[in-house]
Amino acid sequence: METDRKELIRGLKYELGAFPLLIAAPILITIGFKAIKQQNNYIWLVVGIILGITAIILGFLGIKIILNALFNTK
Repeated sequence: METDRKELIRGLKYELGAFPLLIAAPILITIGFKAIKQQNNYIWLVVGIILGITAIILGFLGIKIILNALFNTK
């Protein structure tokens, strides 16, 4: 059983793309809740939630691709 390097690198790219979003999303959500209290502004909260959902999706896709590369389900 051999590891498919191209698929492994592709999965790691997905994970590296999700990592900054995992850091930025909670920060933007916190800023969004503070903006709601002060200015009734929902933009930061919506952007933070969208980034959080995107980070979760990219993370799961990356893990799926990495596992397929490691265990070679073809």
